[in-house]
Amino acid sequence: MRVLTVAPLASEIPYEELSYFGKDTINAGDLVEITIKRRICKGLVIDARDAKEERQSLRHASFGLKKISKVITKEFLHPKLWKAISFASSYLIQPLGTIIYDLLSEKSFETLIPVTIPVGAKGFELLLLEQNYENRITRYKTTIRELFSKRKSIVMFFPTVTDLEYTRDELAFGINEYVICLHGGLTEKQYNQAQDNIIHNTHPLLILTTPSILPWIRVDLGLVIIEREHSSYYYTHGENGYDMRFVIEQLARGSSIPLLLGSHMVTLKSHLLYKQREATEIMPLQFRNDNAISVVHMVESSKSVSPYLSRTTLSILHDISLSKKGHYFLYAHRKGMYPTTICYDCGTLYVCPKCDRPYVLHKIANIRTYVCHECENIVQLDDDTTLACKHCGSWRMGTLGIATGGVEEELKRLKIPIFVIDGERTPTRAKAKKVYKEWEESSYGVLVGTEMAHNIIRKCDGIIILSLDSLFSLPEYRTDEKILNLVTEMAEKVKISPTGEGSLILQTRLKNAPVLKQLVAPSYKEVFDTLLKERDEFLLPPYYTVIKASFDNLPDTVKFRMEQELEPYVVEWFEQGRGVTLLFIHIRETEWANNPTVRNRIKRITSGGKPLINPLHFFI
Repeated sequence: MRVLTVAPLASEIPYEELSYFGKDTINAGDLVEITIKRRICKGLVIDARDAKEERQSLRHASFGLKKISKVITKEFLHPKLWKAISFASSYLIQPLGTIIYDLLSEKSFETLIPVTIPVGAKGFELLLLEQNYENRITRYKTTIRELFSKRKSIVMFFPTVTDLEYTRDELAFGINEYVICLHGGLTEKQYNQAQDNIIHNTHPLLILTTPSILPWIRVDLGLVIIEREHSSYYYTHGENGYDMRFVIEQLARGSSIPLLLGSHMVTLKSHLLYKQREATEIMPLQFRNDNAISVVHMVESSKSVSPYLSRTTLSILHDISLSKKGHYFLYAHRKGMYPTTICYDCGTLYVCPKCDRPYVLHKIANIRTYVCHECENIVQLDDDTTLACKHCGSWRMGTLGIATGGVEEELKRLKIPIFVIDGERTPTRAKAKKVYKEWEESSYGVLVGTEMAHNIIRKCDGIIILSLDSLFSLPEYRTDEKILNLVTEMAEKVKISPTGEGSLILQTRLKNAPVLKQLVAPSYKEVFDTLLKERDEFLLPPYYTVIKASFDNLPDTVKFRMEQELEPYVVEWFEQGRGVTLLFIHIRETEWANNPTVRNRIKRITSGGKPLINPLHFFI
């Protein structure tokens, strides 16, 4: 009989590890079935000890051990992959079971076979491919042919299912029977068929997938690719979201497979690794800006008849209306009618009383309705209801900002076919794709949408970014990088006219913002160098690891004691409101990655605050 330490592979389990007992044949690395409060789920054995050795501790334990239900897969993880995921768990301060659960699908558990490392792996190497989408696809096709000729399979990871489907259409021509897709949108039957193909097909395969460990079933795996490496969608969802790109990198390192990072603009971390000669380019990095981007200052167009549309934009839309030709995309950062309501007398924002987030004005069934996008609290205003400021009592409340609903109302007078894609009008991927197809197949029209629409678009005649100014109000260090990525990626989607120009217009009221000047620079090399220098000066990634922890009602005495325990690291406190205190700890990246003692110490000190490593958002 053995005492087993098991990491649950399930969501919403408040325990990192649980103890069970089982037969002597069960060892660390086995995938088992366990019961947690009458809930049947999967678990990974991370330690197995002889019950005789644990007799004393078991005798004095305040709980009784349960028996595991059954063993699903023996030796599920190869020791090197086990070590890689364990390091990722320690680095990200995430439970080992959570990471493995996120790398698997519930649909795959019953048919899983041991996950191993490739035979004859050539060794880990970090490669960079910074080119536009067309050039990347061409290079991928060449790489696939080369590896297939060497009897090697390739796995390509994507941040979203939409990205995966579009790239499949580009890469599958001529090798369709050897292309396997894995993602959460598949039915259980489709998923099991794909998994069965990976297991039994002897021909080299191209595996297109969202983050998963299943491709490591292949012993002929020869290359790992992270496509759209810049995308923030690689972060997992939820309050404890973490970066899956780091986990994929550790799996590639552990299995000694080259890792290729592909994007039209790779992350600053990748640029730093390139400068430090820890990453190699397979094509010259694209530091230049090949697409024409026009920045229109709305302050200079203040005499325009529209608060949303510059004179340049109105002229373009007027031409579309007259010629009845052209497909234009108008990007708005937020959904709803207006993202902000403010008191004109005292400047107080109209916020949700539950979570203190700004209300967004919508029009639902022709009724003005304020919705909190955080907790979904709503306030409906009928004709007899007058909104008043909760701070000074003033009735002079005004709406500000640009959102999809308000833009749609403004465009109706131009008599142009309008299509809208946002989280409110098209809440599912299927509905968004349906609206996109209708717009694409129409003779002409304007698509108004948020980033949800941007992710679907392949090509169009022109794009007008109505405003990104609201992004600058967020106290996030990634803002400039996000804007650079978003705008340059949109520029790639604009069709080039016979004169050699594409139409991408960025409207803004922030005339002197540095990032706006950087967007129209002929080369981005100096831009990257400037951003990296700022990151180093302000103790931010990729030079430093930032640990964020959130505490409720933290006394000053506890804060003082924590500061002493965290010496000599830089510590910052931020009062978020409603009794919530945020703690930020800055530690050199090299020390954090290479010193497990430091990681264990920080994990112990911040255990009560749900610590996150380099979170996507610092103050949300």
